[in-house]
Amino acid sequence: MNGLAGQTSFYPPEPAPDPLLCWLWLAHVLGPASPHAGRVLDAFGGAQEAWEARDTAEFRQAAGPAAAKRAGQLVPEQFRALARRCAALRVCILPFDDPDYPLAFSRIPDMPLVLYCTGDPVWLNEPGAVGIVGSRKPTDYGLQAAADIGEALARSGALIVSGLADGLDSAGHRAAVKNGCPTIGILGVPIDRTYPAANVALRHTIEQNGCILSEYAPGESTPGPVGFLQRNRLIAALSSALLVVEAREKSGTMSTVSHAERYGKPVFAVPGSIYSPDSAGTNRLLHEGRARAACSGADLVQALGLQASAAPEAEIRQPDPMTDTERRVLACVGPQPLGVEELCVRSGLPTASLLSTLMKLQLTGRVTCLPGKRYVLR
Repeated sequence: MNGLAGQTSFYPPEPAPDPLLCWLWLAHVLGPASPHAGRVLDAFGGAQEAWEARDTAEFRQAAGPAAAKRAGQLVPEQFRALARRCAALRVCILPFDDPDYPLAFSRIPDMPLVLYCTGDPVWLNEPGAVGIVGSRKPTDYGLQAAADIGEALARSGALIVSGLADGLDSAGHRAAVKNGCPTIGILGVPIDRTYPAANVALRHTIEQNGCILSEYAPGESTPGPVGFLQRNRLIAALSSALLVVEAREKSGTMSTVSHAERYGKPVFAVPGSIYSPDSAGTNRLLHEGRARAACSGADLVQALGLQASAAPEAEIRQPDPMTDTERRVLACVGPQPLGVEELCVRSGLPTASLLSTLMKLQLTGRVTCLPGKRYVLR
């Protein structure tokens, strides 16, 4: 009888792939703005767990048939070259489990599982973000309104978010830069490109005191118009409120408004001439009660609970660092008021620790306490 008969051969388990490569794999399997992203995370918790379950019926149900097919065609190791390319370009990769990943994105169902960032990503979780959007071909009136309101917001501590596009997007960014305040630009093209190219210098200035964000990896083909439409949901999600300065009735700006409404974010609009087609969209929002009028920066400063300031232009705002416990609690707070008992359950923290953390988050402007000790995001 063979001496090996009856013995079980032992093979060491295949080593788990690098966690970052798993996130890159999952992001490419699902694709940008996937409505299945939240379902996959709910089902498996993370990218490595999804990789290990890629051949199961549960993965197919959560990810959808098209993504399940791609999951069998791609492997995490394929994305090592992408990780190296990002390092060479000084592009920061922010997977969903990264501490600097925007908590605001974790609350939308079509969240990006991986983000690419240049500049300092610490600004992505700062409170008081206001989106400023509008026409790419604004009138002088629109440009002046964006500059004036943007400057008032920046001086009051708001963090301006926009799309680094021509026209009113750029006007909002420039208002922040002029006052030494941080601003975030969200691209609809791969992170290693700037569109339009004329904004390269503005982008470099933003990266010195703010950041640029994209869900498209360096070297990817340009997604075309769909990239800008997908980008609009991120502007709305990251912003505590959205300001529409000037827009036609049918424009990409209105898609950003729709996303803001979907996420429960307040919308403001600058009134314009009833004879100007460039203000037809903003006037329609006001007429239908979908937006509140913003006739000056003070209107938003007051509504958002900011504090009017006349800080000198040379003063540079610095981000407030957060502890791991503060991030943990902030991830549990949302736009709907929650009591201390519910937050204790969600965070797993004892009451005393939770209350002290909530107090710190209030002092830094990230959380608001409502009557009855109910807490919401600022």
